[in-house]
Amino acid sequence: VGVGVYFTRYVKDTDDYFRGGKTIPWWAAGCSIFATMLSSLTFTGIPSKAFAQDWTYAIGNFMIPVVAVLAVFVALPFFRRIDATSAYEYLEKRFNRTVRLFGSACFSLFHVFRMAVVMSLTALALSVATPLTPGQSVLLMGVLSILYCTLGGIEAVIWTDTIQTVVLLGGACIALGMLVAGVDGGLSGFVSNATVEGKFNAVNLNWDLTSQHIAIWAIILGAIGQNISSYTADQAVVQRYMTTASEKLAARAIWTNAVLTIPATLLFFGIGTALFCFYQSHPDRLSSTISNDQIFPFFIATEMPLGLAGLIVAAIFAAAQSTISTSMNSVPTAVVTDFLRPFSACR
Repeated sequence: VGVGVYFTRYVKDTDDYFRGGKTIPWWAAGCSIFATMLSSLTFTGIPSKAFAQDWTYAIGNFMIPVVAVLAVFVALPFFRRIDATSAYEYLEKRFNRTVRLFGSACFSLFHVFRMAVVMSLTALALSVATPLTPGQSVLLMGVLSILYCTLGGIEAVIWTDTIQTVVLLGGACIALGMLVAGVDGGLSGFVSNATVEGKFNAVNLNWDLTSQHIAIWAIILGAIGQNISSYTADQAVVQRYMTTASEKLAARAIWTNAVLTIPATLLFFGIGTALFCFYQSHPDRLSSTISNDQIFPFFIATEMPLGLAGLIVAAIFAAAQSTISTSMNSVPTAVVTDFLRPFSACR
């Protein structure tokens, strides 16, 4: 909220509010893209998936640097050339206004529901690790995000995303270190146990379409398709392309996000595997009433000292708010640019 108040002084018009006056540093824009795509569902969901299964889905995240090539050399120059505020402006130029409004409306509805899912699932997970009820967590995340998004515009969102990137990655590193240290045998015990149990398995070459085990080719194709959509047609990401001073700096932002994705993937899948090894070493510490989705918050609440537990909880909040605030800024950008401005001009 303090960041939002600080950047209020720099918001003079809608270009400042929606594009930051094209003065955002490339590394901050890159961190913002990274934090936007890494939600609290990643923070709690990936560890629960790796805890229950293996690293099969990690291959999907490794496709982001591949898609970054397309984003840098195709999507970015295109959007910079038409000087787009909304990713859907081109649809009117290529087809008609109805198509543009349809695309923008679909995006807006998707992100409204995405905010609901992110906040509700995060709140349910945090109810295990904190005294907060799910309703209180939703109000905290939602109201605080509304405040700084409204006050500071895209600059407040990007700079808070950058701060949140440091908090969430730092918190995850501390959590992984504590988990590995708690496994019998330490690091060597963690590696050997996980290897024996097949938890590091990331490649399933199964070609049987009826198999319940997802194959690597399905992961790769699905991840490429999903990320092409995000990095070439999602207003939440495309808007960041327009906040830097030049196309070259915007390209650096995309590469920053792509580079950060690799260690982050290893980190969060590593947390899930470490959770498995930790509770294999200490089965008496795991409650039978805890679901896989609550396993990481349960560890935070029962195994971490209060100060560090607070840091990890803050990291989960940060991961949620980075996604929520982006949606809160990008949806109004689409509504104002695609709906209000054209109809105001007609009048």
